[in-house]
Amino acid sequence: GELEMEGATVLEAGCGAGLPGVLAMTLGAQSCVMQDYNAAVLTEVTMPTFQLNGLWPQVESGRVRFVSGDWSCVSAMLRTGNSGMDLILSAETIYNSESAKRLWQLVRENLSARGVALVAAKSYYFGVGGSVAEFKSMVTADSQFECRTVRVWEDGASNRRECLAIERSRKPKDAVSDAADRES
Repeated sequence: GELEMEGATVLEAGCGAGLPGVLAMTLGAQSCVMQDYNAAVLTEVTMPTFQLNGLWPQVESGRVRFVSGDWSCVSAMLRTGNSGMDLILSAETIYNSESAKRLWQLVRENLSARGVALVAAKSYYFGVGGSVAEFKSMVTADSQFECRTVRVWEDGASNRRECLAIERSRKPKDAVSDAADRES
């Protein structure tokens, strides 16, 4: 209930089955772009999810699009004269440094002025090096954006998980510049 979905433009990056995108459309999103690296995932998994949830009419009307490819190329495919995405969703996608960098580039290039990106991930990915701390550090290094942890899941038995919210900074540019000068 904290996100206004009615009329929102949504991108689910690394969508897999696409359940968050399905939920967004069910809650009244205007449009949704479902993106996964692998085109076969989109045709064999994501599209059937939309069919099984009664959302195929939204696909046929063009309100739902499916885009495959690496995040470094996706921005060019999304440029259709819009002012960015109101909501960008991604989960379990910052498992290594390279993946995290490409996801951050995608978010930075496609988040609307008032939009929010929600990135859910394990706090640390053992053996492959990705982490929430590293991703958060990348985001906060850009003074045009703010990143905060909105939820933590910890059961004491498995890897801790976190959800980050990324938004464009609402601070006046002078305040951002002054803060950057003080840090230097």
